[in-house]
Amino acid sequence: MVQTLMLICLVSGIGLYLGKLKISRFTLGSACVFFVGILAAHFGAKVNDEMLHFAQNFGLILFVYALGVQVGPGFVASFRRKGLALNMWGLSLILLSTLGVVALYYATDIGIELLMGVLSGAVTNTPALGAAQQAVIQSAQSPDISSLLSDMALATAITYPFGIIGVIIVLEILKKFFAHKDVAIEGDEPHHFVGEYYVRNPEIAGKTVAEIHELVNIDFIISRLWRHGKIFQPSSDTVLELEDHLIIVSDETDAPRITGFFGGRATEKEQVDWESDKEIQLVSRRLLVTKSEFNGVKLSSLRLRNRYGVNVTRINRAEIDLVPTPMLRLQIGDRLTVVGRSEDVERLAKRIGDQLKPLDTPYLISIFLGIFLGCALGSIPIILPGISNGIKLGIAGGPIIVGILMGAYGSRLKLNTYITQSANLMVRSMGIVIYLACLGLSSGANFFTTLTEGGGLVWLGLGAILTVVPTLLVGFMVLKYTDYTFGAVGGLLCGTMANPIALDYLNAQAKDDVPTVSYASVYPLSMFLRVIIAQLVVSVVLS
Repeated sequence: MVQTLMLICLVSGIGLYLGKLKISRFTLGSACVFFVGILAAHFGAKVNDEMLHFAQNFGLILFVYALGVQVGPGFVASFRRKGLALNMWGLSLILLSTLGVVALYYATDIGIELLMGVLSGAVTNTPALGAAQQAVIQSAQSPDISSLLSDMALATAITYPFGIIGVIIVLEILKKFFAHKDVAIEGDEPHHFVGEYYVRNPEIAGKTVAEIHELVNIDFIISRLWRHGKIFQPSSDTVLELEDHLIIVSDETDAPRITGFFGGRATEKEQVDWESDKEIQLVSRRLLVTKSEFNGVKLSSLRLRNRYGVNVTRINRAEIDLVPTPMLRLQIGDRLTVVGRSEDVERLAKRIGDQLKPLDTPYLISIFLGIFLGCALGSIPIILPGISNGIKLGIAGGPIIVGILMGAYGSRLKLNTYITQSANLMVRSMGIVIYLACLGLSSGANFFTTLTEGGGLVWLGLGAILTVVPTLLVGFMVLKYTDYTFGAVGGLLCGTMANPIALDYLNAQAKDDVPTVSYASVYPLSMFLRVIIAQLVVSVVLS
């Protein structure tokens, strides 16, 4: 046990150190741990197989669960408007590469197990390999299952390097054909908009703010109101009058509808000097929800306007800005942007906590409970027509689904699932590094023999096809038939292919952060779908 543990740590440490070294403008990052493990096994490093198997699986569980918890709170929000369109293009890329594997299975004599290993390396997605291996364990009838699993990992190791380089090659090809799209377009990504409007719709005059919200299906917040030279904060009972000036926070895409609904948007000459009224000094401040009693509470039930005299203009959750609708439930770690008098804002801050210290200590009960439920879910067979044994989500699919659900809806069960970004990154990094080190140690003994004398070169060629063809085709279609910029499409391709190295290459040339935003929008769903589809394809074919 001690020897195995020492070797895993040594391989991980050396791999992470070498992963920081730049080759031209590139670094391998944590992926280098995989190749160091392969070299160690090739030169005769011996480990306990049972210990290695446990560490590899536990590392994968930690990674996928922490990933699910991190993206869960903003998972639904990321689907709004263009986020949904980006994910649909990402889904088309995933389906194309999966169909390519199925076509190769029927066109060649290569087993579906090895082809899924090739695909995992071609799309640089080692958790998908773990999921496919779990499906093989559950479904395969091979007497030498350990050798088959090792060959799958070898196929991934051989195709992985070109999986990284191939996406960069595709980006360069697309840039040659669509150089005119390398310019940011205003509104390419949805974001919050703060505008000044006036009330000139007679159907609105005489109605309260609460009544107006019921008339139109738009999420917006009226943060300030100007009337006859006086500035104040409206409550839900405030009655609007003609020629009132309003400061409204909404999604930018809703601004035209809001303009038509209220009667018009104030021009530069018509805008009010909101600092002119010295009797009311309004401040804008970000408050942090840290008291557990507010976890899962609907925003409307707090009656912040009436009780505290403040308006919540936006909520930031998992780096995604949300419009604070009445039915939105707060979660521990939410950052509320509020507007009000200084003393009122301070009263609210004391009420909801607004302290970093309570968030520094992760709530470990929910972490262990979530992992337990994830493993339990992964062990339940899902019966599908034509498959006698059913399909199990396994240790890769179950924990990521439970992680997403815990992150998104745990607050409704009064569970504190908040983990700081640094703590979550620590858990994810530890998990994937341990998994990669064990994967390399378990599959590296025959790596070079397979590459030079076995089917390694064939795997490499097939992997190059699965990397380049679907990525190039989807990238061309998106750039040709949508208004997305090259940066947004590049981030989409890098996120769907789980390729942070190509993203770094793209960011080095980008004029803004659009590639990173696009990458973050599609990465969670793509990672989830790769894991689930890998298990599904292997289970269906083997059954």
